[in-house]
Amino acid sequence: MKENNIGYSIKRVEDHERVGWKAPLFNILGSNVAISELMVGGALVAGMTFKQLIATSIIGNLMLVFILILQGNIGMREGLDTYSLAESTFGLKGGKWIISLILAVTSFGWFGVQAGVAGLSLLRIFPNLNLTISVIVLGLLMMCFAVLGFSAMAKFNYLAVPPLIIMMIWGMFKALSANGFESILSYTPASQMTIVEGLNIVIGVVIVGTIISPDQLRYTRSLNDIVIISVIGFALISLFQQVSAGVLAMDSPSWDITEVLENLGFNWVAFLILLLAAWSTNVSNAYSGGLALNTVFPNMKRETLTIIAGLIGTAIAASGIIFKFQEFLGLLSMTISGIAGVMWVDYYILNKKSLNFKEGTNVVAVLSWIAAFVVSFLTDRYGIFIPPINAIIVGGLLYYLLMSIKERIKND
Repeated sequence: MKENNIGYSIKRVEDHERVGWKAPLFNILGSNVAISELMVGGALVAGMTFKQLIATSIIGNLMLVFILILQGNIGMREGLDTYSLAESTFGLKGGKWIISLILAVTSFGWFGVQAGVAGLSLLRIFPNLNLTISVIVLGLLMMCFAVLGFSAMAKFNYLAVPPLIIMMIWGMFKALSANGFESILSYTPASQMTIVEGLNIVIGVVIVGTIISPDQLRYTRSLNDIVIISVIGFALISLFQQVSAGVLAMDSPSWDITEVLENLGFNWVAFLILLLAAWSTNVSNAYSGGLALNTVFPNMKRETLTIIAGLIGTAIAASGIIFKFQEFLGLLSMTISGIAGVMWVDYYILNKKSLNFKEGTNVVAVLSWIAAFVVSFLTDRYGIFIPPINAIIVGGLLYYLLMSIKERIKND
């Protein structure tokens, strides 16, 4: 652990500790080969044709690639996690007590969602089990793997990621055999969803992962590594999952992938794979939550804080957050997105690709982020463009404007 005059509380990953793209890619895949991506496909197909679903998924995931490259490049260049980088933009206190805590709560919430889906999957295998008790037991087991750290997570994900991909390919063949390709192409949803509404869902489900990507990408060596990871680990795998889940859900449109698979006649093996996928994702959620808490409480061990993160996430799972998935998703995208815009302007434009740690709280950064949240909330309410993207743009532009004004006042 390191606390120095530069200001970051987490040790920098030195050049000799970098591992390239392979291990970070599988850790990103462990996060992104996820039940939540399948939920997106089920939600989209409830209001879109097959062609609209594909177009929405491609556009949304290309936007996410752009966000991940900009954010992940900062982590790669500086070798620091998201929460230490936030201290540079929002101030040592502001980054620690505002941004890190918000991102920690986000990780706890995602842990709760994934543990909830794992519990639903287990109930499809053993219907007499109690959901709450199942979720608690699974959450505690998931937490234990996260405590082992980055390398152990990568090894676990090497095993956990392929089965879900195989299952979705299996499901696609099963759906094609039952309905035929022409039926899929001519599918008409019962209700209508606009592409902008669909983009909000596609971007909202993963945008937090792109913003906290420095947690994993600080172990990469170059921008090329970031590009490889973003294209494979986000764009292609997300497109595959969303389209596959959409096809599977055409006969019973629903965000609940366990219900969709049961209606298609899948057996216990499929639900065991879903459980494994949720497990791999939650390992990353608990790990990131522990890192966020480590910034707030630098004198405590990461392992201890990861346990705390897992316990909080398990409690949230037991509260039934899985049944509020879409509401949770909307709140996340509105709250988190503006952080990225402020960080990019501070790092790339104002400080010329360097960190400039500030004492206390950078009030201008905090106000810009709050304004971005308000804009995201209002544009979501009135259906104006894509709320998370609106937040990034407004947060970055306002921060640049206010910092420019502040600098002029200072120089006069």
